[in-house]
Amino acid sequence: MKFEDGTLAILDVKKGRQVGGTFLSGNPKTLERHVAKLQRDPVVGELGELGFGTQLLPFSGRDIQDEKILGTIHVATGRSDHLGGHLTPDKFAERINATHDDILYAPHKTPEIQLQQVRMHRDGKTEVVIEAYQPAPYLQKLLA
Repeated sequence: MKFEDGTLAILDVKKGRQVGGTFLSGNPKTLERHVAKLQRDPVVGELGELGFGTQLLPFSGRDIQDEKILGTIHVATGRSDHLGGHLTPDKFAERINATHDDILYAPHKTPEIQLQQVRMHRDGKTEVVIEAYQPAPYLQKLLA
C-alpha cells in the first residue's frame, strides 16, 4: 500500500479484512496511525472491492479514471454499499471513518511495487489474471 505521504507498507489481510501492515519505507508513524485506526474501527479495513482495469486508455493522473486502464489493479477498503455490498455508515465505530478508500496499483503510480502476478481462485482452479501489470492470456481471452 502506498499512503498519501509516500509511505509504503505491505498489507496484512485476514478473513477479508486488513488487520495491519509491515512498514517498508517512508514515515513509520503513518503506518502506526493507520494500524491504530484499524484497531479502533475494524470495518475500516474490510475489503469491499477488487478491480482489474480493462480499457485501453492513456493515464490521466486521476485514480478514479486510471483504475479502469488495462493492466491496473485496485483494491478498496471500507464502505461497499454503493457497490451492492453490506458495509453502510452505521457499521463503523466512528462515522468519520465511513469511507471507501481505493488503493491503485499501476506502473505510473506505484513504480516501486513490482507486481509479478495477480491470481484468481475460482471453481477450484487458479488462473493468472495479470502478469507484470499486463493482462495474462486468461484475461486477454475474456476481453476478446
